[in-house]
Amino acid sequence: MRKAVADASHTPMLPVVIAAVMLLGYVAWGMQGRIDRLALRNAQLQFENAAYEEAANRLSGQMTSLRVTLSDLAQRTATDPGLDDSVNLLLEGASASSDLSNQDTMDAASETLDRLHVLLGSIDGTLQGVRHGVAFREAAADATPIIWPADGWISAGYGYRTDPFNGRRDFHPAVDISTHKGAPVYATGTGRVVSAERSGGYGNLVEIDHGFGLLTRYGHLSEFSVAVGDTVVRGDVIGRVGNTGRATGHHVHYEVWVNGRTLNPRKLLLDTRTVAAN
Repeated sequence: MRKAVADASHTPMLPVVIAAVMLLGYVAWGMQGRIDRLALRNAQLQFENAAYEEAANRLSGQMTSLRVTLSDLAQRTATDPGLDDSVNLLLEGASASSDLSNQDTMDAASETLDRLHVLLGSIDGTLQGVRHGVAFREAAADATPIIWPADGWISAGYGYRTDPFNGRRDFHPAVDISTHKGAPVYATGTGRVVSAERSGGYGNLVEIDHGFGLLTRYGHLSEFSVAVGDTVVRGDVIGRVGNTGRATGHHVHYEVWVNGRTLNPRKLLLDTRTVAAN
């Protein structure tokens, strides 16, 4: 009889215990869901931060490349002051945008970085084109024959004249520079030797291809100082003055060709008043 009374006294507590357990389970499930959502958001933030850092690093690399390009161009040619001001303003703005601390700012910065990336790419592409143009002009300037091929005096000019051998009027596509035998003959521009051999009335002839459609020829040499395939720069000795071939005295017969047509060499010389190579 006592045992039955005792069991009856504990029976009403069972629903309470079950309810408490269910409540705790619900609370735990809710907390786990919140923890899972926080973990997911944290992972998203880490991913977005990594993407931002990658974009920032890429932008930093572009700015460094841009600075190098500007420095290189500044040493080689004058740049547009307006372009310098724009680039400096752009770089200062990009530096200010790198101090980010919250998600809203990061979202705005991501758009800013994208725009800066596109803008920097456009500017860099323009500067690359400018640098290519500068390099092209530098190469063309090096190739242009702007000095005399030898020290001496002009014994025959470019144009029509009386041929010294037959007395007839003919066209002389060169300038003859007379001097003593064995005097050095210089390349008048940077280029590659494409011929160094005996060539009929020219005697010993050197031909230099300067690129850009430019070709120079040096005739009547007594000897060669270069061979086919050699690269020469302006002022290099390519041979010695002689009177080989169809010549009446020691001189160098000097021709300039542009796109397959002869040109008066004097039009390209920096100083046409003197006949001095150095």
